Amino acid sequence: MAGSIQFDATTQGVARINYSVPLPGSHRGKRLVRLNLGLAKDDWQDTVFSEGTTPAAAAGIEQDTAGNITIDPDAAAAFLSKKLTRLGYPASLISTALEALPELTEGTDPSPPGLAPDTPLPTPPLPTPPGVLDGLASRFVAAANEGRVLSPVPGPGGTDVTDTVPVDAQPEPQLFLVEKFAISSFLRDYGMGKVVKTFTLLPGESTTIRIKTWRSTKQSRKDSSSIIDSQEQEAKERFETTVQSETTDKTTTSQEEKWSVEASASATWGWGKASVKVAASGEYQSGREQFAKQVSSAVGEDARRASSKRELSVTSESEVSLEEGSEEVIERTISNVNVRRVLSFVFRELNQEYVTHLHLTDILVAYSNGMDGVWRQVPISGLRGLLAEVLKDQNSKREAIAREILKFASIAFDANDEPVQTLELITYEKTDDSFTVSPVPKNLAGMPEPPTEGKFYRFKRGFLGQTLVDGVLLSSQKIVMRTDSVIVEALLGESDALDAFAMEIQAAAATEKSLQNQREILLQDTLAAVQDPEVRAELAAKLFNSQPEASS
Repeated sequence: MAGSIQFDATTQGVARINYSVPLPGSHRGKRLVRLNLGLAKDDWQDTVFSEGTTPAAAAGIEQDTAGNITIDPDAAAAFLSKKLTRLGYPASLISTALEALPELTEGTDPSPPGLAPDTPLPTPPLPTPPGVLDGLASRFVAAANEGRVLSPVPGPGGTDVTDTVPVDAQPEPQLFLVEKFAISSFLRDYGMGKVVKTFTLLPGESTTIRIKTWRSTKQSRKDSSSIIDSQEQEAKERFETTVQSETTDKTTTSQEEKWSVEASASATWGWGKASVKVAASGEYQSGREQFAKQVSSAVGEDARRASSKRELSVTSESEVSLEEGSEEVIERTISNVNVRRVLSFVFRELNQEYVTHLHLTDILVAYSNGMDGVWRQVPISGLRGLLAEVLKDQNSKREAIAREILKFASIAFDANDEPVQTLELITYEKTDDSFTVSPVPKNLAGMPEPPTEGKFYRFKRGFLGQTLVDGVLLSSQKIVMRTDSVIVEALLGESDALDAFAMEIQAAAATEKSLQNQREILLQDTLAAVQDPEVRAELAAKLFNSQPEASS
């Protein structure tokens, strides 16, 4: 196909249409990969075990040796307010949501009054509304009584949810790779779908039809929305929830919960892990391949679910349906102008084919010790500085760890199972203040050279190994979606509805009309051949039985 809309080289302002432009609003998310680099406690800087505040201390939760819980309402309010403010909630709503904290935290104890200490606590019901503010204060206290710290975090599809970490969580430094992904869709061919309705009109008959689409009501729009061809919030939520459930098992979730609260700064599609003990980063690459398959499967499932909810109806009867005072219904009158044959109309759905690509757009490096306010991430170009902050440099440990991380990030296998170089080396020359871009240098063992003061790495820009989407194309699939449009075909019946006499009368009437047309053509040609206007006017008056206007 043609490239994106371009201007002619000689004439500015002349554009041409291109069908390979991606649909707006590609969906983006990230995958967090925990790196098992064989680091011992002595390899970390001493400061990493003291920086930040434990989630319990930040939230004002204390637990004594007997297991009794006390909550400082002021500290709890400050903790929740900071989290909610970061999510964009206004101060007025935050204040209202937390106003019950002082009353709820008075005399907080793991066992409610009147129950024996060993009586199991009832599980507090979670609110059904999607808003994170609903019952936040009571849920926070209930979680604290169960030994958990509840915190508001970004959730699937841009909504906000709450997550918890143990009260007794201690600093545990960890390095991560943050893989950024995008899902881009492109329009392809149209096709006819199933038959919705058929009508047959007798000769000369007319009827009024009404076409009702699945966009007619608010609820049907929600049920039939998909990330492929809509920007409905409900579609994003459903998709990202499905991706998270497909790509992260319960065991992995429980292992990562100590970092999950601080790591959830944006939509997280799943967790992974990578270990230097697996040769050639095999675990890491296979994990990403499996992740790509699961995301592609979730995209296809979302499209199938949405398409199954899209129902068109075409009726010739009066139909009334009201939703918030309006409904999108098309009404038309169709007629059979033929007098000899029946006319049938076939209404079919119009289907749209899409090609959806999952692509890796960037890789970042992150660090956290699981404490409140510690999580930070940098691009690959900031790897050297981040390692200097958190690791000691004994026995060239930083260089060895930098090599391992660069080894993980430097290769990605594309949709054709071909290795693609994702990183490039940037060399800074002080003498002439210039930068040189070159491939990643590797030693005899296949390990990249560590970054230095004048050399750093970055994720490559543009199309890597293909010409479809930015970054590395991991998977592609074709998806067919039902649209809210119909195609109508008219089929003329083969059998006549008139007997022989009526057909002769009709033929005579047609002949009469033909002779009238020929007479009109002959008269017009005769008048056009007369050059003198006065003579032409007199002749026209005689031919058409009219008198010419008197000249002044």
